[in-house]
Amino acid sequence: MYHWIPTLNRFDETMADAIEKYKLSGLQESDFDHSTQQTLVSMLHFSRLLLENCINRNLYSSVDRLDSLLNTSDPEVLECTLRLLLRASQRWSYQRDLRANQALMSARLMTLADPWHTKKDIVPHADKDTAESAASHANEFRLLADDKNTNLLKAHGGVVRYQFFRTAEDVQQMEAEGAAPVDSIAVSLDTRKKTGDGGSHRRTPSKKSHSHQSDAGRQSSTLSEGLVSIHTPVCDLGLDHTAGVSAQMRQAFDKLVAQHNVPRAHHFELRHRIYVALAFAAGDSELRYALLRARIYAAAILSQLMNEREFKNAFLSREPNFTADIIGVLQPEVHAPLSVQTAVFLALESLLKQRSEVSGAYVALNASANHGVLMFILRKAFTDVDGPPAFPYELMSALYFFLTAMANNMNGGQLLVSAGVVPVFVSALKHTHSQQLRSIGRAAKLLDYLISSTSSTFPAFCSANGITTLVDRIHSEVMSAVAVSDANPEAAADLTSPVTLPRFPDYPKQLYRRREILAAEQIYLLKELFKLLTHLVQQPSYNDRLRNLVETTLPQTLRTVLNYPAAFGSNVYGMAISISAMLVHNEPTSLPIIQEARLPETMLENLEKHVPYNSDVIMNIPGALGAFCLNDVGMEQVRKSNIIGSVLRVFSDPDFVRILQEGDVTGSFGASLDEFIRHFPTVKDQAMDQIIQMLKDVLAMGEADSPLVRLNPGNTFLLRTAEEEELKSYYDDFYGMMLESVTTFLEGLLEQRAHSELFMERGGWDLITRAIKSPLLPFGFVKSRTFESLHGLSSTLLDTSAEGVFRSLFKVISEYVVEPVSSDNQQTWTVSKYLELANAAALSEEEYKAAHIEIHRCISCTGAIALATYLINGSGGGSLARCIKVIDDVLPRDEFKQLVGMVCDAYCNGIQKAVAIEHVISTLPDAGDAKQTEKTQSAKGKETEGSLSTQQAQPMDVDGSASVIEPYKRTNFVNLGEVAIAFTLEAGDFIECMSNSLRLSTAEDPGVPKVIAEEISDTIVHFVLNMLTVCRNAERTIVGAQLIDQAMVAIMKAMVYVRHRVYVKLRIFVRFIEEGGLQQFCELLESTWDWAATVPPPPLSAPEGTTGDSKPLPIDPDAKLRKALETTLDSMLSILSFFLDGEPIMECPEYPILVVDHDDNRRWFRAGDLIVGLRLMALPTLQKIWESPLLVYSNSGLMQTFIACLGPIISAQHEARTTGALPGIRRHLPNLLEGHTPHSMRRRTEQRLTSPLLSNAFEAFDRAIGPSQTSGQSTTEVEPISLYVTELVNMGFSNEEANTVLRRYSNNLERATEYLLNTRLAERSRRALGAEGSVSADAQPAPTTDDDNAQAAATADD
Repeated sequence: MYHWIPTLNRFDETMADAIEKYKLSGLQESDFDHSTQQTLVSMLHFSRLLLENCINRNLYSSVDRLDSLLNTSDPEVLECTLRLLLRASQRWSYQRDLRANQALMSARLMTLADPWHTKKDIVPHADKDTAESAASHANEFRLLADDKNTNLLKAHGGVVRYQFFRTAEDVQQMEAEGAAPVDSIAVSLDTRKKTGDGGSHRRTPSKKSHSHQSDAGRQSSTLSEGLVSIHTPVCDLGLDHTAGVSAQMRQAFDKLVAQHNVPRAHHFELRHRIYVALAFAAGDSELRYALLRARIYAAAILSQLMNEREFKNAFLSREPNFTADIIGVLQPEVHAPLSVQTAVFLALESLLKQRSEVSGAYVALNASANHGVLMFILRKAFTDVDGPPAFPYELMSALYFFLTAMANNMNGGQLLVSAGVVPVFVSALKHTHSQQLRSIGRAAKLLDYLISSTSSTFPAFCSANGITTLVDRIHSEVMSAVAVSDANPEAAADLTSPVTLPRFPDYPKQLYRRREILAAEQIYLLKELFKLLTHLVQQPSYNDRLRNLVETTLPQTLRTVLNYPAAFGSNVYGMAISISAMLVHNEPTSLPIIQEARLPETMLENLEKHVPYNSDVIMNIPGALGAFCLNDVGMEQVRKSNIIGSVLRVFSDPDFVRILQEGDVTGSFGASLDEFIRHFPTVKDQAMDQIIQMLKDVLAMGEADSPLVRLNPGNTFLLRTAEEEELKSYYDDFYGMMLESVTTFLEGLLEQRAHSELFMERGGWDLITRAIKSPLLPFGFVKSRTFESLHGLSSTLLDTSAEGVFRSLFKVISEYVVEPVSSDNQQTWTVSKYLELANAAALSEEEYKAAHIEIHRCISCTGAIALATYLINGSGGGSLARCIKVIDDVLPRDEFKQLVGMVCDAYCNGIQKAVAIEHVISTLPDAGDAKQTEKTQSAKGKETEGSLSTQQAQPMDVDGSASVIEPYKRTNFVNLGEVAIAFTLEAGDFIECMSNSLRLSTAEDPGVPKVIAEEISDTIVHFVLNMLTVCRNAERTIVGAQLIDQAMVAIMKAMVYVRHRVYVKLRIFVRFIEEGGLQQFCELLESTWDWAATVPPPPLSAPEGTTGDSKPLPIDPDAKLRKALETTLDSMLSILSFFLDGEPIMECPEYPILVVDHDDNRRWFRAGDLIVGLRLMALPTLQKIWESPLLVYSNSGLMQTFIACLGPIISAQHEARTTGALPGIRRHLPNLLEGHTPHSMRRRTEQRLTSPLLSNAFEAFDRAIGPSQTSGQSTTEVEPISLYVTELVNMGFSNEEANTVLRRYSNNLERATEYLLNTRLAERSRRALGAEGSVSADAQPAPTTDDDNAQAAATADD
């Protein structure tokens, strides 16, 4: 159905116009003109055929239009609408859409499905002398469907009978309307939903409020609540009988509504009752049959929309024998019209969903009996072998749908087989009339399903001589098709042309051509016959019965099919190849017979010339080659041919682009070819050479002058005109789809290590990475399915040659890594100049081409960076060392460091542009949004000229004038932003991945070599410091605030490891501290806080007691900036609280290893001292924030984050507490509180370092924890628990080590054990890496002593 979307959209527009013109949101007030009526009927009929015969049916989305069409008074339009709704309701994907309108739609459907109460008027006057007559009149459907009852119905059935309950709400509403004329009453069913009336679900009135009206001329003098009963003969309404039925219906409707004050909620049901009565009174049997079919279809739809309990309570409670009654219409003696029988079979198909109705339907049909009504109809359908069909196409289709549903439901298939349906279907295969072809095909399809699902079918099929009949019918149809093809040689030759896809830009005007020259019915029959034969041959249990197939005409028939690909079409061609292979695989001794029939030779010759456009053909070729190579003759034939190369050419053929996207065609083809090569290794080298050539052909299709650009450029270029914007939905990324098909095929082919090694040796992966550099990649490449398939292939090859995979990717990165919006180091492409590319029409041809070169260089670089990152994170667990044993095998050390540095620099430059571009895109107005444009113009004057916000914050046209953005320019803005933002995101992930790879060496993780790790650590620390510099230089605009916020994310990724545990990357973090990074971070936090403090606070809310007449509060012009700054400050404080917490440092598994590995064993690196130093650096900044009034009126989240920074400092968390010492940092507080500035902190005035508020906070802390710990008295020394000491000694540690570590960690056994294990593991790793000497226990971090604290304090003061 995908190819019919434009047609269905046009249908939807036409139906919407008709609904609006004829006011079908309510009851239809005027008849359709003839043209409109025929158009609607044709569209509904065609849409139903699409739903019955197409795939992707969930694309149909006009259910709401069908809901409105239920209000029509045209019986033919109503019937077509119900049939389409029935077909839609049988698909689960539509049931959700239908149920969205179920409350209102079900009420109308219940009205249409209501009984007509004919028994009360007709049966008493009917002749019931015979038993047959009595049975007929006991069944209302048989009574209505029999044409001989027309006069009886006309004489006694033309009565409008309707009851409704007028509620108090109805009375109030009608009294409010007053004396409005009847013809102006608005007809709507919306009130039905409000009152809860579902058409047939009427509320039972109380005795006190009962009101009864029964005469046609009687009208209530007062409007009251109660039950109203209408029983009016049509002849008493005084209608104009010269008018049509629709006009009479409206006359009667207007009169009855006025006489009985019928509320709006009941108008639809009353009108339907009038229509039924008029059909009886006029003796119009066609109208009666149409309404009867509508009644049956409505009930069938309800059975699909409701579950079993709902359907039983709502419908079957009123008509418990509904299923049996409609089956009674099928009895031969009823002589029901074939159109009504069609409706019955379609309804039975739906009713089989209701489990309670299945057995009753089978009993009423007498389904298991050879003499039942079902078998009677089937025999009648296929009685005359040479004559025309006994039933029309609609009835045969309905019968087929019902039999298919029956075979799928509760032993229905077994009942059909026991009734003798198999011989009937076998006899149907002998029919020769051209109008019977589709019915014969459906009989073959039912046989196929019954044989597959019911074990007793195949013996019955063989007993009926089904195999011989099937083979003979296939041969007959094949020879008939050959005669047609020989009579039309020019048409057959034309269909071998490779031009099948519509060419751009005339895409919407061209149609796909069907590549067959036979009639559609003949092609359908051939497909079903071949499918039946294929499934028979596939069943191993049937081999004994099918052993002699090769001795029939079948091999010659298959050879004929392979000789005429244009005549039979690609589907039949593919099944012929599959059957040929299965015949050999099932009976290998039959291969000489098949070769004698020249079947393999014919297949090879024709496939070398042209491969049919079908996925089944492609997938079946490897299996056929494997079958033909089972002897030396076949092997020699395959080796001499170029069959593999011919088939592989489909990957570079634009005509196969969509075919290869169907399902898992390419993956299955790759796996099949892999199996063929493994079984016949002599063709391995030849096949691999042809695969490499195929990659080169695909690579050529990705060049700038590729034919694909003329075919369809896809979403790879900037739009220049509004016409290109309109055609945007028709753009297809053909090159991306080609590349996806190739990589998926290779992923299935290279599962075997030997094959992937040969592929890498032949340079296959290098060709794939060259394809990444194509200028035809789409703007959103890293989000496409093409990129996903590349990732899958690279993951497959990683186990074979990780070095080769990364070498090619790093080469692309080194060659193409550039800042996304800058072509050189001078950054000549500012943001505004970059955005000028959105107006591509203003660019010269040279500028247009140059811009695309730069944009696609960035796209290629982004793809290579993302691919490398995903591979390291996926296969290496985030560690490059786990993917690559020796980095020097990938890139020389200097080049690798330069690569990481280039990506870091590009990120620093690109983040500024990406944030600004993202902001601009978010402010772009929609086309025609004048209000948004006015806001933009008014905001323009508030920005400082020449600032970044002047260039970016305004959604203005590229010429600098604020105006409505044209759609094609908006598309260009979005695409340009996508390129820039994608590069920044992927480069940031790459930097995080590189920093994760710097974990120190252990026995399990060898880590990156120390020298390289040190150099990359310096590069990443330099990157973090550069990011801080970028933030300091950011302009004070919304864009600047967003830039700082995004920079904080990048900094956290570079220095914090997040997996199952969260801790700092200690190697990078220590170097960051040594380079003064924390001081710079605190300075940035202070300056950002000062900036936020200059933004006016939000306006106060209205005081209590203010009336609603008071003036509204003015719009806050700084709300967005304030929110952006609060978000940024919250991010910065969160990072600071993370650093000051101490837990991420103490929990870091690298900590003991890093201490042991340190060259000079500097003792200052102990965790307690490091945490104290960090908090000393941050305290002045926290003091300033505490004193700032911004903290008062900012949001509560900012205050909570700030408190999270103070908490660990006040509680001295993770600081060593030893005898006679204050808790950690508390020893330094007196100097800080007195204004003394340590040497490391002398960058601010002494006055600034006074912190009375902090002093008050610590006094509160002193009161909370008691004087014993803060008065200078000695605290109790932690004594190790003997049980813990024993447990550690039993683990192999010395008694001294156990006591020392337990004191350090306050008897936390888990952390003490982890510390000792990591320390010992580090020592072993050092020895394993060949380090000279060993590290003594003295070099291990020891618990901090009082002398150590004093020494640390002195060091800090110095």
